[in-house]
Amino acid sequence: MPANVCCPNCWVWSELGTRTTCRRCGAALILPDGQTIGAALAAPPPPPPPLSFGYAPGGSAPAVAMSTSGIPDAALRGFQPNAGSDWIAIARWFTIGYGILLVVALVAIGLIVQHINVPITDPYGVTTMQTFDIGPAFAIAAIVVGVVMGVFAWLTQYTVARVIFLVLDGLALLSAISKIGVETRSGGVGFLALATMAFDVAYGGVLLMSLLPRTQPAYV
Repeated sequence: MPANVCCPNCWVWSELGTRTTCRRCGAALILPDGQTIGAALAAPPPPPPPLSFGYAPGGSAPAVAMSTSGIPDAALRGFQPNAGSDWIAIARWFTIGYGILLVVALVAIGLIVQHINVPITDPYGVTTMQTFDIGPAFAIAAIVVGVVMGVFAWLTQYTVARVIFLVLDGLALLSAISKIGVETRSGGVGFLALATMAFDVAYGGVLLMSLLPRTQPAYV
């Protein structure tokens, strides 16, 4: 059967492949018995079982069952990993999704509203209309926002960054609630304000779950 390994820092379980270190933090992956993969491979093979159940003296000992990773199945039998949800990965995808929405919105605005007319008054009091091409500006803004959100998604793997993001999300949630309160008193609540508040609540919940301590693996 395939062997499961765990990162001692992230507590993310995965199937043992060619990597011996965590993709996120670089820590050495461990087996269910707490050994690193290198230590398990360097350990001497277990002694053969005692002769019993009809094995005659001089007969061959039964072969030790090996997993697909080369680790004895006996070392993994009876273990049930308690992986749970990878809230860090969920928070990263939230950030990536929000960044994609912002980039698409900026590109759409740049395509729909490519030119604006601005009244300009000269020192002699003569007002003329000047046309400005804002399409390239929105294209550059979309690229900058995409890069920034990509950096934020990469920083999500660090606890300090997630704490900062949670504080910023809380401030954004308070602002959205205040805006909804103003719109309610003025006679209506916009869809954009409700959608923004819903996103802030969901993103804050994911960040909070990613900061909570993970449960230890259960041995049975």
